[in-house]
Amino acid sequence: MKKDYYLPIPLVDSEEINSLDILTNKYKKLTEPSLVAKAVKKVGNTFNAMVTPKIKEIDMSLKQTISEKELYKECMRVVGEGFQTLEKNATKVTISEKEILNKINKIDTTNNLTSLEEICLVRGYNISKIVNRYRLQDLSIALVEGGATGAFGFAGLPFNIVLSTFIYYRAVQSIAMMYGYDVKHDVEELFIASNVFLNALSPSNKESSELSSFIGKIMIMTETTVVKQTAKKTWAEMAERGGICLIITQMKALANKSAQKALEKTGQKGLEKSVFKNVLEQVGRALSKKSVGRIVPGVGAIIGALFDTAQMNKVLEYADIFYNKRFILEKEVRVNQIIDSDPDEYSEND
Repeated sequence: MKKDYYLPIPLVDSEEINSLDILTNKYKKLTEPSLVAKAVKKVGNTFNAMVTPKIKEIDMSLKQTISEKELYKECMRVVGEGFQTLEKNATKVTISEKEILNKINKIDTTNNLTSLEEICLVRGYNISKIVNRYRLQDLSIALVEGGATGAFGFAGLPFNIVLSTFIYYRAVQSIAMMYGYDVKHDVEELFIASNVFLNALSPSNKESSELSSFIGKIMIMTETTVVKQTAKKTWAEMAERGGICLIITQMKALANKSAQKALEKTGQKGLEKSVFKNVLEQVGRALSKKSVGRIVPGVGAIIGALFDTAQMNKVLEYADIFYNKRFILEKEVRVNQIIDSDPDEYSEND
C-alpha cells in the first residue's frame, strides 16, 4: 500500500530558490581568506616568533627521531590496525537515521517521515536550521579531541591526525544524511560524501579529480530555472536539460562506477575502511606537515585544539553548502521517485 504524502506546493519555493545565490556567495567567501583567517595567521606568526628559539633547541633531536614519511606511515598503520577504535570515537559525531528523522519531524510536522528518502519533502532552509544546531556540537567535540590528543605531543600525533580526519569525515556523512542522502546504505552516496570531504580540505589529488570537479562546479554554479516544477520525473530527463542538471547526473554516474569497483574489491563490510584509507592517503602527508607544531607537549594541546576546531568548521561549512544546494536542485526528481506517478492522487499542502 502506497503511502499518502502532503506535497509542498510549489515543490521548491521562492526562499529556496533565492538561497541558491546565497549559498554560492557563501562558497566564494569560504574560498577567500577571511578577516578571522588573517587574524589567526597573524597570531600564529607572533606565536611562532616567541616559541621558535625554544623549538630550535630540540629540533635536531626531533628530526633524528621522526620524519614526515615515518609519521605518514604510522598514521596508515593506525587506520589499518585500529579502525574499530576510530569508529568508536567517531560515534560522538555520527548521527543516526532515527535521530535525524525525529529532529526533522519536530521542525516540519506536515508528513510523518519514516525514511531518509522522504526528507526531500521538507524545505531546505528548515533542514539547514537543524544542521546549524548540529555544527556547534561537532565544533565542541573537535576542540576537546584536538586538545586531548595534542597534549601528548608526538606520542599522540599519529592518532590525532587519523582520529580528527575521521571525525571530519563522519561529520560530512551526517550532514549528507540530514539532507536525505543515505551514505550508510547507498554506496555511491558514500563516495560522493568522501569527495565532498576531500574538496573541503582542498587536497591535491588526481585519483578523484573528475568527481571532485563535478562537486566544485555545483558549488560555484547557480541555475534557478532548473528548480521550477515541471512534468520531468527521471534522472535521464534531468540530464536532458543540460547545465547543472547534467553535471549532477554525471557526478552520480561516476560515483556509481567507483562504487561498483570498490564493492567488487572489498565487499560491503570493509567498504568504509577502504574508502577512508584512500582519503587519508590523499590528505595524510599534507596534514602531517601542518601538524609539526603539535610535537611539543603543552604547546601541542593548544595548537591541536585550535587547528582541529578551525578545520572542522571549514568542513562543516563546505558540506552544508554543497548538500543544501544539491538538495534544492534535485528536489523535483527525488520527490517524483517516492510518490505515485499520477499527480491527481497527491495531497496538496499550501
